[in-house]
Amino acid sequence: MTTDLVSANNTCYQINTVSDGIAKEYPFYSIELKKISKNLFRNYTYGTVALNSAAFGELYIIIHHIIKEPVNIAIWQEIHPRIAAISQELYCDGYYDSAAEKAVKEVESRLRELFQQLKPNAALPAKVGDIIGALLTENGAYHFADLSTASGRDFRRGIQALFEGIFAAYRNPSAHANLPCTKREAIEQIVLASQLMYMLDK
Repeated sequence: MTTDLVSANNTCYQINTVSDGIAKEYPFYSIELKKISKNLFRNYTYGTVALNSAAFGELYIIIHHIIKEPVNIAIWQEIHPRIAAISQELYCDGYYDSAAEKAVKEVESRLRELFQQLKPNAALPAKVGDIIGALLTENGAYHFADLSTASGRDFRRGIQALFEGIFAAYRNPSAHANLPCTKREAIEQIVLASQLMYMLDK
């Protein structure tokens, strides 16, 4: 199959545009697409180029896979590294319950670490609610908001409520029973856990 040089160049430009667009989600495919764009056409006769069938086959497989890919890889680039390390593989393998539960437990682990860092001479509370109280209340040991302003005080109260809420809604019930979790519910919990983990990194 042959085509004119202008059409070939336009096709390669579009392939490179796709490559740039998926670089974050699919870094390997992004690199491969750029290689394919360089090898997709070969000089044939003056003014025309011939299609490289092997490169076209690779292109077809990659594009087909990207379109059909069931797992949104992009979101994991934004998830806190500790949460991604413990939940991504489970989630991608379809173990949504475990992925969500472990994400919330990782937040609890970080809270316990932070308590020991900020209050090294105090006994570590058994209940996570007591740890939240010691760290995130108005007089808590972890300072993450400007309490001299109304917006800062509101922000602190809101963040404290988020921490209390994630454990009341997800962590405490899971300690007594295996909670079913859909794919959507799992990613919602994971994103919330990631947000709270980043808050503890401030």
